Amino acid sequence: MTKGVRPPLFAGLALAAALFSFVAAVTLTGGVQAEVPGDQLAPPVRLTFEGPVPDSWYTGATADSRCWKTKAPEAGFAKKMNASRVAAGKGKLSLDPEISKVARKHTREMVNQELLHHTPSDALRNRVTRWQLIGENVGVGSTVDSLHVAFMNSPAHKANILLTSFKHVGVGVIEDGGRMWVTVIFENTDDPGTTLKMPRC
Repeated sequence: MTKGVRPPLFAGLALAAALFSFVAAVTLTGGVQAEVPGDQLAPPVRLTFEGPVPDSWYTGATADSRCWKTKAPEAGFAKKMNASRVAAGKGKLSLDPEISKVARKHTREMVNQELLHHTPSDALRNRVTRWQLIGENVGVGSTVDSLHVAFMNSPAHKANILLTSFKHVGVGVIEDGGRMWVTVIFENTDDPGTTLKMPRC
């Protein structure tokens, strides 16, 4: 649905779901060098839920997060984002296993394609349940520290991290070939979920 970015270009924007395809495609033809050498970011996305609730919200898998294992880099991103939010006078985000499952799935897709790009909006609409507003940041680089700095140095990515209404965050990290790929999904309701199957105990 959306075009991807191959390093080293990135740009920044926040957009509504209705403009997702067109604006992302136009913006991704340009860009500026990332603030941290070696780290690349795709334009951030913010989607507002519109239209009827998908059947998958009711017929999909029942999420059970008891046996989800958060990777150390994923916890590291959450810690840094919350430190930035506290410094800005915002509430902390809850690291959510179900949304992290969705984030990690997309990160695997980026690694397999060797292409930095966002989760297609139709996929987000069906993979995440009970949401009203979703934000997504994606990047590839060397470390949690350097990628967090790159996100915070980009006004549009920083806006997702610091948005007051976001309550939950999902982080999916995969390290491959000496590079760290990450998807960060933000969500604003009290009880988000996923149609994806969670790991069994």
